Amino acid sequence: MAWNKVNVSVGKDKVVADMNGEDLEMPNVIELGDSINVDGKSYKVSSFEVDERDDRLKIKLAMASTKKEKSDDKPT
Repeated sequence: MAWNKVNVSVGKDKVVADMNGEDLEMPNVIELGDSINVDGKSYKVSSFEVDERDDRLKIKLAMASTKKEKSDDKPT
């Protein structure tokens, strides 16, 4: 996958970030909470670290399946 530019919102703060799958990198200019809004979609923050060399947040998002599946309670 390639890195894509995305718009990130945390509270009232908005920042342009780079996203590749579940990885998100952005300037360290906002306080992170439990979730983050990326291009209008809410994601849980799985983990993050601050890269002090260039003061950037490296965030791992908890990616939930977008496919809704229903169990038929039959063993496979």
